[in-house]
Amino acid sequence: MINHLDNIDISSQDVERQVKSYSLVFPRDRDETVEWGMKLPMFIYSFYKYIDKHNSIPSQGDFYNQYISDNKEWFKKHGDSEKRLKGIKARVFRAYPSIVRDIHFALVVKERGNFNKVIYNYDIDIQKGIDLVIYNTGYSFNNNRYTSKRYAVNLFTNTDRAFQGRNKKGSRHGKILGVEYIDMPISFKGSKKCGCFYLYHNRELDILRRYIG
Repeated sequence: MINHLDNIDISSQDVERQVKSYSLVFPRDRDETVEWGMKLPMFIYSFYKYIDKHNSIPSQGDFYNQYISDNKEWFKKHGDSEKRLKGIKARVFRAYPSIVRDIHFALVVKERGNFNKVIYNYDIDIQKGIDLVIYNTGYSFNNNRYTSKRYAVNLFTNTDRAFQGRNKKGSRHGKILGVEYIDMPISFKGSKKCGCFYLYHNRELDILRRYIG
């Protein structure tokens, strides 16, 4: 399994420093076809491509521009009208803070979680709905020995809309045998505030440690 965190040469503190000065804008444009009747190219590929190219987190605008550039042929066929483009831009802009939160927390867990291995793989994210894979060694009293376990971590905000999305996501993906799944619904209240962003940090890391033990 490729670990895309290995290709990232920035730290969680770098992410915090960079996004602290970024603004967030959420256009009110809605296109019903974009929202419900169209399968858009995946956002996450463009986000990580930007990081690989620039060694930094994109702003909302940079992220959208990278996404448009990466999917020119698709947009020629499906999304080149002004109304359609406005609807797609609104969706990309809404998805952006969540993607930033997830990569920041992945780096926090990798740097400070003291787990054996922390993996983010965007194909696993898309195909299996898993935000983080963690390998950790624990003591089994039944077998009287140390054993390595795998955990699949799912991060989402503690809102009705997020729970609906999580349930849909879970119904689309079959579970992987031999992996313990951890759902972590997180409230923004009490999260680390960094400029316009709410980020997962010490509180969420402590919750994850209690899950894994």
